[in-house]
Amino acid sequence: MHWQKIKDALEKTLDYYYPLTGRLIKGDNGRYTIANFEKGALFEVIQSTDDFQDYKRCNFSYSVVPYEEMLSISSYVSRDSPLCGVKLTYTKCGSCILGISFHHKVADGWCLNQFLSLFSRICRGERIGKDEFFVYMDRDRQPVQPLQGIDHAELYPSYLPAGKPPQPSIQMRSPSKKVIFSFDRDAMKKLRLTVLEEAGQPKSKISQFNILSAFVHRAVVKARRSKDDDACGDLLCIVGAHHQHPDEKMVKYVGNFIMPLPVPNTVKQVLNKSLFELASEVHERTRSINVPFMESLEYYFNHSKQVESLVSPIHAIGKGAVGFTDWSRFVQRFDYGYGPYVRMRSFVQTSPLAIITVMPFLPETIEVIVQLDTKSMDQLVSDREFTSYVKAIN
Repeated sequence: MHWQKIKDALEKTLDYYYPLTGRLIKGDNGRYTIANFEKGALFEVIQSTDDFQDYKRCNFSYSVVPYEEMLSISSYVSRDSPLCGVKLTYTKCGSCILGISFHHKVADGWCLNQFLSLFSRICRGERIGKDEFFVYMDRDRQPVQPLQGIDHAELYPSYLPAGKPPQPSIQMRSPSKKVIFSFDRDAMKKLRLTVLEEAGQPKSKISQFNILSAFVHRAVVKARRSKDDDACGDLLCIVGAHHQHPDEKMVKYVGNFIMPLPVPNTVKQVLNKSLFELASEVHERTRSINVPFMESLEYYFNHSKQVESLVSPIHAIGKGAVGFTDWSRFVQRFDYGYGPYVRMRSFVQTSPLAIITVMPFLPETIEVIVQLDTKSMDQLVSDREFTSYVKAIN
């Protein structure tokens, strides 16, 4: 993988995704705009003495691969920080790692997926026709409209004019670590069938993904061993609606069309409910977030006098909540002209919230990354019921 070829392809990709070359500027009303596009994105090339094969043998475990060192932007430290960065790391055996940094205030994971798809196509030398690819901005969309009878202040209340915003109540016992659980796909399919049959609902539309989310969530809550049965056991799902939008151009949208959505439960409820009940709650709750709701929420944001006065649902959840994010929709085979990639890994700075991330599905495996405090992680790894569906732990 030649660095000059990667750099040239990145420059061409950024010609389309030019907002990523700018800098965030905060306005008086708390809204951000992007300007100063001449400042550009960041591109770095480094040499590592590590052996790629060692990484591969441990399935690119977070305990072995120094991911933070492989990102050009590990955190946003000032208004002059780039919004996008690419770091190409050569290992001693000649293999490469491509680290992509992407600011979430600018766009969501769906947009990143589109960015990587275009980036890889240009790397392969494919021609991109003028009418074939475009980016879709807010200015190109039809004006969003509010939904009657929906009070978005229930999820996003305002703390003005009271003064200081409330501090998040979530917290994780420190330190934490990330572990990759490789679930056997056939075993998970059998689990779904068993759950539906035991519930007397063999034809239910509850998906394997819903069962997986409920299964891992319950295992994490169990591993944390809260002494308070009434403590928060919410699952905070990151929900998007790009794929539901009637405007087909929204698949090229540069922005955020996602929201955090709590699925409320106490610790006792999570542990006592059946997997079918928990999965059904996730199914029904996430399905309630559709395109009209999302656009109505946008309208609410756009017409708020002070955006920073709005409090995210994240602030309202308790310290026992678990975050859940889905990367399984990402294209699985980004080929940059040197063959398909071996693995994709997410990297999130140490979070006060326990996080479950589902990675792109492999032919026989579902990789789930769990970020959890070390004491609870030890309990999770020791859970025989949980690990009976897992082929490998890294």
